[in-house]
Amino acid sequence: MKHLAHLWVLGLAVAASLAGADFSYEKVGAPTEAPAAITALLHEEGYAIKDPDGAVIARYWGRKAAFEGEPSAGFGIRYDFIPEGALIALVEFTSEHSDFREQQVAPGWYTLRYTLHPEDGNHMGVAPSRDFAVLSPADKDAEPARNYKFDEMVELTKAVGNPHPTIARVELPEGNEAPNLWVNDYELVVLDLPVIDDMVGIVIHGHSEE
Repeated sequence: MKHLAHLWVLGLAVAASLAGADFSYEKVGAPTEAPAAITALLHEEGYAIKDPDGAVIARYWGRKAAFEGEPSAGFGIRYDFIPEGALIALVEFTSEHSDFREQQVAPGWYTLRYTLHPEDGNHMGVAPSRDFAVLSPADKDAEPARNYKFDEMVELTKAVGNPHPTIARVELPEGNEAPNLWVNDYELVVLDLPVIDDMVGIVIHGHSEE
């Protein structure tokens, strides 16, 4: 993917477009309440997401530290610079949340690790590509710099308390600047988040139709 020369925009708050259901974001500082081993991997600035009523519903920080290991590659994989199992972001949900499958997620701190949905009959037609992120409680993610195997991520995400892995949909960014809020063709609200010197589009609002 094309690396970006400029990742930051000026101003403390930027409103999303009307197409973005009036969601907005503002810049925030480092996540001081998260585990130090995780924050050491992150950009010092993050983004508070506000709902149409102006309430902060979540705060996201993208990864700054370089990845280790080989990037993912193959059919249905959009991100060619991220190894499977790598931590890509940290999120703090300030209120009750639901994941891409409409499973409940309690307020708190969660890591997002890049994963690919399995190529089996149970996952056919779930999304146009295999790119997702698995959410796990940050205080239980003991080795944030290591790339986890798929089975390890599945085991770790069980601590969220859902019967299925707790996931976020990952989309390709809309443009070439981050941060950015936009809505894709499936009416999902996406945050283009700075990750290292590139960016990752994370669905922050909306659910799978499956």
